[in-house]
Amino acid sequence: MRKLTIPILLLLAAGSLPTESQGTETNSEILLDSQGHRFDDARYDAIRELHNQEQRGIAKYRAGEYKEAYSLLSESARKGLKRSQHTLALMHIAGQAVAKNILVGVALLGLAAESGDRQLKKEYAKAVNAIPDKYQKLVREQTQYYIARYGMDAQGIVCTKVKRTDSNFKILKCYKQLGDFKDLAWKPE
Repeated sequence: MRKLTIPILLLLAAGSLPTESQGTETNSEILLDSQGHRFDDARYDAIRELHNQEQRGIAKYRAGEYKEAYSLLSESARKGLKRSQHTLALMHIAGQAVAKNILVGVALLGLAAESGDRQLKKEYAKAVNAIPDKYQKLVREQTQYYIARYGMDAQGIVCTKVKRTDSNFKILKCYKQLGDFKDLAWKPE
């Protein structure tokens, strides 16, 4: 059997891709997007648009266009995309396009750290420890509230370590799955 990447294995398990015994398509005929979804499968169009929106939002953030960034990233963050959640956390902490609120920002860092990314987990732990003791419990409770609404299970996000093609270094990639997930307003408070 050929060596398959994690996203292709996930699609095979979901029955979205034919196996060698199922169809006449060859691997060279199957075009996948950067998330491992088939281009010819319209069910993934909304997910592709969500990832594109996240990339546009991060580009706006890096360009210092915070209002536009917040608007773009809010949609993808509420749908569970971790890079969006992390960037919005930084915006709340710094008061960029929103009122500065360190407690909300740190709780959003915890939401992003739910992915299991080591760096995000360290960043969250460091931020929580920097908050006065009397607010730490509140921040942890708020983090759990966000996870229940916008977290991986609530929004159909799967994260996995993927080996980079140019090295032995592995990076964490998170993928949005198809499904009927809660469509909740983005209201970090």
